[in-house]
Amino acid sequence: MPIPAGSLILAGMLLKSSTIEKIIPVLRDAAKRALELKLKGFPTPYYCSFLLRDIHTFECSGSHGSIYRAQPDRTRDVYCDIRVGSYKYDQTSEGGLKDNDEEQDSVFHVSAPIDDLSYDGLRVTLWKLSELKFKEALDDFTKKESKRIRTVDPTMELHTFTELPGKRYLETDRPPTIDEAHITKLCRDASTWLGQLEELESGWVDCDAFCETRIFVSTENRTLVQHSSVYSLNATLRTRTSDGAHVEQTLTVNCGSLDELPSLRTLKTLLKEKYERLIELKRARKIHAFSGPVLLCPIPAGLLFHEAIGHRLEGSRLLSRGEGQTFKGQVGKKVLPYPLTIRDDPTLSTFNGQRCIGSYRFDDEGAEAENAVLIEKGELKSFLTTRAALGKRGHRSNGHARNKRFQRPVSRMAVTIVEAADGVSFKELKKRLIEEVVRQSKPFGLIVYDTCGGETETSSYDFQAFFGEISYATLVYPDGREECVRGVNFVGTPLQALHNIVAAGNVQEVDNGFCGAESGFIPVTTISPAILIGHLELQSKEEELTTPYLLPKPKMGRKR
Repeated sequence: MPIPAGSLILAGMLLKSSTIEKIIPVLRDAAKRALELKLKGFPTPYYCSFLLRDIHTFECSGSHGSIYRAQPDRTRDVYCDIRVGSYKYDQTSEGGLKDNDEEQDSVFHVSAPIDDLSYDGLRVTLWKLSELKFKEALDDFTKKESKRIRTVDPTMELHTFTELPGKRYLETDRPPTIDEAHITKLCRDASTWLGQLEELESGWVDCDAFCETRIFVSTENRTLVQHSSVYSLNATLRTRTSDGAHVEQTLTVNCGSLDELPSLRTLKTLLKEKYERLIELKRARKIHAFSGPVLLCPIPAGLLFHEAIGHRLEGSRLLSRGEGQTFKGQVGKKVLPYPLTIRDDPTLSTFNGQRCIGSYRFDDEGAEAENAVLIEKGELKSFLTTRAALGKRGHRSNGHARNKRFQRPVSRMAVTIVEAADGVSFKELKKRLIEEVVRQSKPFGLIVYDTCGGETETSSYDFQAFFGEISYATLVYPDGREECVRGVNFVGTPLQALHNIVAAGNVQEVDNGFCGAESGFIPVTTISPAILIGHLELQSKEEELTTPYLLPKPKMGRKR
């Protein structure tokens, strides 16, 4: 059935500049109207902003040449920030880390209509959302005031929000329309090739495309429009050892455009390498624990820095009494004995020709992104900040407030860059690893080539530790021989691990991924060299032993 002229297109079409110009005044009028909200005996709003996200997605999943899912979607969400009181003192507390309750009434009004033929639905959405956010703000303000009766607030003298001047910034370039046919064919063809591998029990190829336009409008007369896109390809290869343990290899490619996705030919080459590693792991020796020298390749090293130090340099955590605040009061002091420099620069859109999916120009509080030098040659210089002041004077946000949907934006990493002034080649790092093995009288060391995720704990009531999931590693013996092993992940406490860095590489690699924290899952980029750690601990992986299939795998390639 043909689509009538002027009808709503649910997917495939991205926002035009003319459409954006129609949405902006609707948001602006609703923000100004929100400042008129009043309730006798309570403070009035001093600030309101709306962040509308227009999101186009396409999710595709294939296995053994068959497509299991090919799902386009289009949604709009609106984050509303209403603040009552004043810039000096409003309802926010604990750095905003706890402002993410999914049970709040306002959460159910975050979804906005995608219809651009009429904006009456959007006006009603903004009206209901701002009313609820205002009442929730008053409730938080009252709770904050009552808490002062019994407990001391160490952040009482700090401005809870800093004012910004008016600004208009509209990106004219839009992300390209999602090519659903290309993505579907890539998933089908790659999964067909995977399905023909003999020792593979299961193989999946998933590819998701995500294109977003963000429209930010505030009562400070700031109007900001930005576009972004992320393409995520994940291929999972799985088999089973003779004793029933599942082993897995995952190829992950997160990039900023369709052009950066690997071609089928390149993808086959990458998958073949993963398959060869999988077969190695299937027959590999299993170790249960290890403590000694470890060489982390650039991607695992980046994961270590992200988990062990990155989250602890998020300024919002300095404002929460429930956080461990590892580096509080340490600015100007040596926190790393090895002279590494760590900075976070959201404005870095590409590195060595590769797009950084964590990059942006303005954060989700409307502040301009800046290159934040966090650690310079081992000395702590600053933190990732939002518009909430960390000091009594002269606070200026470096534009690292980010959120996913309804959560309050808090300070998050974007494009984290680790640099070593005296980095050496990987060959030299392996040589030094062997020297450490001999010096410590260890039977072997370990090289971690690949990881597939990690996590950390930063709260004060729990252990200050981090974790990295190893997907491929080898033991290295004093004679230089390497042996593939399985069964362990690396763990540790941040200060101990960082103080045991012995050397760093001279080649940096980009790792595009996603980070989950209090304000949701967001795209991030880490750029790091390899590092040699004199002492790191590894612990056993949890494994479930299962029986093999009773029947052999069906023959592949049949049409019917």
